[in-house]
Amino acid sequence: MSKSTKIKICGITNLEDGRFASGLFVDYLGFIFYNKSPRFIEPAKAGAIINWLEGPEKVGVFVNQPLDEVNATAKETGLDLVQLHGNETPEYCELIEKPIIKAIHITLDSTKKTLQEKIDQYNDVVDFFLFDTKVGDQWGGTGKTFDWDIVKDLTSKPFFLSGGLNSDNVKEAIDTLDPYAVDISSSIEEEPGLKDLEKMEIFVNTVKPVELI
Repeated sequence: MSKSTKIKICGITNLEDGRFASGLFVDYLGFIFYNKSPRFIEPAKAGAIINWLEGPEKVGVFVNQPLDEVNATAKETGLDLVQLHGNETPEYCELIEKPIIKAIHITLDSTKKTLQEKIDQYNDVVDFFLFDTKVGDQWGGTGKTFDWDIVKDLTSKPFFLSGGLNSDNVKEAIDTLDPYAVDISSSIEEEPGLKDLEKMEIFVNTVKPVELI
């Protein structure tokens, strides 16, 4: 297992969860600005929380939203990166004013070939990829894993691994794919948008040995 695997805690909706995650020295915090998500947060509230947090980089998650809205929200809330979690085009990505994490969705129909074709379209216009499970109309937060082997060796660009990760399977995931970062949300929650702090701490300590913190 790589000792340098970074951690992103997604779906932050309150200051307590954000401060606790920051105290665990996670690397990224995700704020979801897609209003159909049960983890949606208003930009003004996210900006107020971000003001109080030091340490992790702040990521805003958007799904097929107007370009001007994404850039304005990123600027107003103090985001470090923008995560595009829908079907945004490469041309759209070129106009985003922050570094980009582009989600690549893994469905039951996905093959290595179709995923490679998708990645190749975005390779020159994004900074990171994120591999996540898509179930039906649900854009992430499914709590479902996918066959990790399908994304092996698809890109030399750093990528986040998401989709059903928890403290029981994350070591195997890291050993299998050696991702740049692991991304977790639903498996460390009491309910959507409210983190279980004990589960969060166990997950972080599983990924990052205690002596490194």
